[in-house]
Amino acid sequence: MPTTSNTHPDAIRTYTLTLNGELDADFVAAYCPPETTLIIEGQTLTISNLCVDQSGLLGIIRSLHNLGCILVSLSTHRGETS
Repeated sequence: MPTTSNTHPDAIRTYTLTLNGELDADFVAAYCPPETTLIIEGQTLTISNLCVDQSGLLGIIRSLHNLGCILVSLSTHRGETS
């Protein structure tokens, strides 16, 4: 089955990640696009407005894993392709 622009791994989408762990704003500044936001509520972290392609998302998730964060949920919001 051919991929369309909506399902192509290079398509830019907006993601929201919910995690358990400890993180600070320096991670978002270093690893995420500038418009990304981080909300910290105790041990629950929400990274929202994360606009990346699939490989960028996987890199960020791997970095979070290496810092000991546990992924609780991942939401995808269709974004514009570049």
